[in-house]
Amino acid sequence: MRALVLVVLCALGSAVAAAQDTAIVIQPESAGIMVPPPELPHAVAEEAVRRYNAATTTRLVGRSRLPRGNEWRGDVAVRNGTIVVAGRVDGTLLVINGDAILDSGAVVTGDVFVVGGTVARSPGATVGGDVRVYTAPLAYRTKGEDLALAPPDLRRWFRRLGIEKSWGTADSRSSLTLATGGTFNRVEGLPVVVGPLFDWKLHRNVRLRVDALGVFRTAGNFTDKRSDLGYLLRTELRAGETPAYGIEFRAFDDVTPVEDWGLRAGEVGWAAFLFQRDYRDYYLSKGVAGRAFVQPDRSLRLDIDAQHDWQTSVGARDPWTVFRNSEAWRPNAPIDDGHYTTLAGTLTFDTRNDRLEPTAGWFLRARFENSRSEDVIPQTGVPASVRAPLPTDGSYAFSRLFFDFRRYTRVSPSGRIKLRLFAGGWVGGDPLPLQQRLSTGGPDPLAGYGFRASACNGDIIDPAFRDTHLAACDRVILAQAEYRGHLSLHWSYGSAAPQDESAKFPFTLQGPDLVVLADAGQAWLVGSGPGRLPADRLPTLGSWLADLGLGIDWGGLGLYVAKAVTAGEPLRFTLRLDHRF
Repeated sequence: MRALVLVVLCALGSAVAAAQDTAIVIQPESAGIMVPPPELPHAVAEEAVRRYNAATTTRLVGRSRLPRGNEWRGDVAVRNGTIVVAGRVDGTLLVINGDAILDSGAVVTGDVFVVGGTVARSPGATVGGDVRVYTAPLAYRTKGEDLALAPPDLRRWFRRLGIEKSWGTADSRSSLTLATGGTFNRVEGLPVVVGPLFDWKLHRNVRLRVDALGVFRTAGNFTDKRSDLGYLLRTELRAGETPAYGIEFRAFDDVTPVEDWGLRAGEVGWAAFLFQRDYRDYYLSKGVAGRAFVQPDRSLRLDIDAQHDWQTSVGARDPWTVFRNSEAWRPNAPIDDGHYTTLAGTLTFDTRNDRLEPTAGWFLRARFENSRSEDVIPQTGVPASVRAPLPTDGSYAFSRLFFDFRRYTRVSPSGRIKLRLFAGGWVGGDPLPLQQRLSTGGPDPLAGYGFRASACNGDIIDPAFRDTHLAACDRVILAQAEYRGHLSLHWSYGSAAPQDESAKFPFTLQGPDLVVLADAGQAWLVGSGPGRLPADRLPTLGSWLADLGLGIDWGGLGLYVAKAVTAGEPLRFTLRLDHRF
């Protein structure tokens, strides 16, 4: 089955090259099975560019406002900014990579057409035509005062590939997907998902999405064993764009990463496939989950999640890799098996001007989790110096809390500063199970240190954990800072005009960013005794791990060199396929 990985990759590559009406499926960051996000249909992208370039269209760039009592005559197009309409638009309103806010009393006699954003519509606003909203952004480049479709982003070809055949209209569609369903790893090999996806418009502002995907784990033997086959069934009912609210239900059988907040999934997969270096641990999760969310405006969202699943240890297999194929994989660490019921709440505040390439704004996320298990099976071999014994009388419960705060600021036309503070871990109840414990180190977020340089596992000597580099800490804290200065270069190949889309060469490079970076952080155990800190204290700054580094980032494809602020640590080089944060 090792060669099956190459067969799947070749099949996906051939299908992409041959199918003119299919779309490259780029999966989002997620744990376990990943569902393709809604793609911007090619016909919609062409229509947006055509409407924007029309000679009769009035074009605006950046945040704009039409006050009450004022009128714009003819079609209006806005790109890269929010448009607030309180007056009258005598024509069609097109918004590209921005939001449309229609205040009470606003009148648009034609259509409202939004690509890469949302619509917030007051009850008193009037739209004479249709309201069409596509949240997927439009990738374009400017040609003088006109727009042209941008060539594909080179670094996306290094993420998860797939093909998707779609049918339907602009409002409702169904599709058949064949794609990588996660990241290449030593437990599954290359997980491949296949199945139908349905997206229906039930009412003017109500949509229903249904996904039914099977998962084939290429490191297995394609039997009916749980470890070889998986699935994801998901339904989502969503009302409105902004404000918006909805509910979701999932049934799943997937392989879930223990820590997924460091390297991106695509980077972990390529490191494993090329160099047999898997920077995550995994466990098998099978169960059901539900979610309810409310989004009062574009920048604010609240999610409430409930999940019940069976979590069990799963061993590493021996999938084929390009290099070091004869070497043994790092063992996959065991977990505390059992049925877990988890309730969680996540609050997100996001004012970034661009989700993928932000240069301004805030990103703030807080998440609280409470989990319980009546039949937990504690893994033996974990000494009391790492954690106290877990109760097995049906009362086991614990809580975790996480914060992720980021600030993006442009300080000059070519210079940006990015700041991040991340902290989280145990906040109450019984000790954490092994699959919910933490660590920090390289290659991300501390690029100057080795893998899991701070993992709290020094006292674990049981043979079951030998060479696993188990993440065993209760809490973690991290601070990161970057300065980016842009070099003005522009190399591109092939035309991106809509009429030449099928003939363009899929390769575009723009000038790189010179990156100066600094990271500092630590992970630790909570409690009393040697090597622990009380629950109300943080590690002293003198105990934090810290590094400094430089990098060249070319649209997310970056090469970094970092040095730990510790005697004896060598320079470490890291190749990244995405921005660090």
